[in-house]
Amino acid sequence: MLFQDIECPQCQADFDPALEVCAVCHAANARFKKEKLPKSVLFLHPASQLGLFFLGFAYVGMLAIQLLVVLVLRSFSLADDTMLFKTLILSFTYVLMAIGLFAIPLFTRRKLFLSKFNNKLDYLYGVGYAVTIVCLSAIVNAIITIFYQAPAENLNQEAAELIAKSYPILAFFIIGIIGPLCEELTYRVGLYSFFRRINKYLAVILTAVIFALIHFEFGAEDMAVELAALPVYLISGIIFSIAYEHRGPACSMTAHVAYNMFAFLMIFMR
Repeated sequence: MLFQDIECPQCQADFDPALEVCAVCHAANARFKKEKLPKSVLFLHPASQLGLFFLGFAYVGMLAIQLLVVLVLRSFSLADDTMLFKTLILSFTYVLMAIGLFAIPLFTRRKLFLSKFNNKLDYLYGVGYAVTIVCLSAIVNAIITIFYQAPAENLNQEAAELIAKSYPILAFFIIGIIGPLCEELTYRVGLYSFFRRINKYLAVILTAVIFALIHFEFGAEDMAVELAALPVYLISGIIFSIAYEHRGPACSMTAHVAYNMFAFLMIFMR
């Protein structure tokens, strides 16, 4: 487990064992090579990783921000227009959350964070992973349809479609860009990287399950519809984690944005 700082043999400074080099003198970290950690994964301080997760997690930080946004918007008497009210809640919540999520790596390990976005090949791989998710999702949905014909979309997808059709431009930026970036910072840079310090497979499975469950509506009347949608979210979570492990945050973010944009466009092609 790579949670406790180690002492650099060259300059005697304490630094994160998950870093490839000493943060002070840049001497090579022998433990990094021994543990066979991927250079692509962004390792922030464990406290920062947990901070990212809890800030972006749907039932903690995101919920708190959402409640604050609701209180502010209600003072402007916007609740009469239900769809506009819901869209503004979603938009302001994600914008505020994005500011907080990006602030954590930028203020803690700025140089390391920015270095993960220099390789253009990462973005091409990201598009490839997005195509993989689209293809696998289509296959899984076709198999599920053989056994169960869902009468409607699950509540998460249904809400996204209503907002997209009501306010397409705003929804494009929130659902297509800001939303997936927030989720990647929360679940890959935050949660996945934290558990990657323990074990790769634990990180993949745990992150994928939690990622799938945040898109699951536990209070839905028709639970069969929600369960039918769950495998696709699990597959997406696994592939985003593989993309992150393989090529880093630039790749997984590109994959997530590309996939969400494809899903967004499909709303208007049905």
